[in-house]
Amino acid sequence: MAENQPREFDVVVGGDNPSPLGGLVLGGLEGVKHRLSSNILEERIAALSEVLNYGEPGLNLLIQALKDESEQVQNKAYSLLFLREEENVKEALRQYKPWQFFGYLRTTSGHSCAVCCSAVSPDSQILVTGASDGIKVWNLKTAKQLYSLSHSDPRYVSISPDGETLLSAFYDYGKMQVWDLKTGQLLQTLKQDLHYPTSIIVSSDWQTAVGVKNKSIDIWDLKTKQLIRTLKVYCGKLSSIALSSNGKILAGGSFDNRIRVWDLNTGKEINTLEGHVQSVCFLAISPDNKTIVSCGDKTIKIWDLETGKLINTFIGHKRRIVSAAISYDWQTIISYSTDKFIVKWNLNTGGKLGTYQETCETDFSLLITDHGENFLTISDHIVNVWNLHTGQVIDTFSVAGHLGSISSLALSSDGLTIYSCGGGDATIKLWDARTGDNISTLYGHSSPVHCVVASQDGSILLSASSDKTIKIWDVKDRQEISTLVGHSNKIFSLDINCDGKILASGDLDGNIKVWNLETEEEIYTLQQKAYLNPVKCGVYRLAISPDGKKLVSCTEPLYPVLQVWNLETGEELYTLTEIPVEFIKISPNGKYLISGDHNRKNIELRDLETGTQIRNFPGQIDCLTISPDGQALFVGSNDQSIQIWDLNTEKLVRSLRRHPFYYYHKNVLSISQNGQILVSGKGGNINIWATRQI
Repeated sequence: MAENQPREFDVVVGGDNPSPLGGLVLGGLEGVKHRLSSNILEERIAALSEVLNYGEPGLNLLIQALKDESEQVQNKAYSLLFLREEENVKEALRQYKPWQFFGYLRTTSGHSCAVCCSAVSPDSQILVTGASDGIKVWNLKTAKQLYSLSHSDPRYVSISPDGETLLSAFYDYGKMQVWDLKTGQLLQTLKQDLHYPTSIIVSSDWQTAVGVKNKSIDIWDLKTKQLIRTLKVYCGKLSSIALSSNGKILAGGSFDNRIRVWDLNTGKEINTLEGHVQSVCFLAISPDNKTIVSCGDKTIKIWDLETGKLINTFIGHKRRIVSAAISYDWQTIISYSTDKFIVKWNLNTGGKLGTYQETCETDFSLLITDHGENFLTISDHIVNVWNLHTGQVIDTFSVAGHLGSISSLALSSDGLTIYSCGGGDATIKLWDARTGDNISTLYGHSSPVHCVVASQDGSILLSASSDKTIKIWDVKDRQEISTLVGHSNKIFSLDINCDGKILASGDLDGNIKVWNLETEEEIYTLQQKAYLNPVKCGVYRLAISPDGKKLVSCTEPLYPVLQVWNLETGEELYTLTEIPVEFIKISPNGKYLISGDHNRKNIELRDLETGTQIRNFPGQIDCLTISPDGQALFVGSNDQSIQIWDLNTEKLVRSLRRHPFYYYHKNVLSISQNGQILVSGKGGNINIWATRQI
């Protein structure tokens, strides 16, 4: 009997009666074909998951599904074909227009500005960082971002003792929010009557939250999420605050070098502590509510909370202390000074237990993990994890994309790796387009990097910088290969020809250099024309035609001059002035020159051979690129969308809406060679777009 049973993919033929309405013909290639012809959308999508079991015939069915009337079926077929290497599949994907179905996938991880507040979970597994672009939650062990919580402007974050809940405070909006730390779900918003508080703090038992302003103190019960009372007291401008474990005593360090202590039951000031000669940067009240620890000037001071008397002074730093942290067992304090040294102290005796030097150029905050084994230094965006006992840095990672808006984007040939630069830093970052994670960071330039381009074969990446150099990078090994030197000023533009042998670069002095990448030697130098002001002749955009015979260069938009050159001879072919030239692209067929800029509110399509205008598209643009098939134009628009225009019909195909462009900086768009991934700058991070199944 067993040998007569149907095999896994056989068709099971029944009787002569027709199958019931909605019934499925199961098994075998014919069964799959039957389901692919079904009027029921779900049946067609489900059938696609089986077609690859049937070799080449199944693969052909999958290719045919790219033309299905349903976008969902097309997307499913596209996702199954996306990484296949067969030539007929690659050709089918080239014919397919995935840009018609682009949707938002994800945003790369990291802040785009300096971190201003942070907290570590009690189990030392989670790090929370806050900056003006929002709150981000990180796995401290893997250095991976878990999620973002808000796009407001946090100034304080605190994690509950059980590690389940996060409280964040947003000074500019006068509110506090409570989140589920595991899921990122907003649990409650505490709307304050107190607008623009200067300081917020939570008691160590997480029962009480206190918001402080110049002339009042708000006290919240975190169990009930209710405002208990508002005390009308004069606080002045505080440089630091501390709350007793029972939530009854508040201490505030002032810019007048004093420490004031208030009874939160009565609102009365019960003590004023004087002894520091500079403002107090750090305050803490001991768990037994008997002592206050303060840092200011070059010293750490220990005070009796009840009497206000000075108990001890720790002296050891050569310059002003700017941050400190105390271990959870209250046996150790570490302090950091502008002398660039971190000092570890015995909190009971004031004796030095160790001195460690920090090489970071900017000041930073300190955090000690709950287990007391490690401590963190967070400077702008770099997190260093130190062993508290040895003073050795055991891990370093960044919690930022770029510190400022991205100036240039490029993609690998398969579209799965994104290269970015900008934000005023001297690095190039590599991102995984599928996860949004930072893969690697390339270091080598000594000044900000302004542009990156990748060769079409995906073997090399080139970057140009304010340090007047161009670097060539091996993409596979992520190593610098060589450096091209010869420019007299900052380099703001690059382009590479299709075979990867010729590079053009432009600087702020108006020099355009053409390089042979095989010999790494300069071929010749061209001079960009100026329009009105001879000083304003920097080369801000370059584009090489697909056949490698023409080069287009342009100046800044206030003094627009566009020149078209014979790339083989260096001869100028023609010059255009007073046209929008902030962004330029050459169509993949080499026939058209596309240009536009933010101020002139239109995009012009010209004949590249003659410079004659053919047509224009409306819109106040902030960036543009063109699809590899030459049929679609992508425009970052003033209405905070990316508009997709059909270049043949001149019709708007669709708008991608999820994009808060940052208009005070130039914006960028780039599309992969296979037309399957679109990336756009979003401040210091990147938005990634594609068909939703990728």
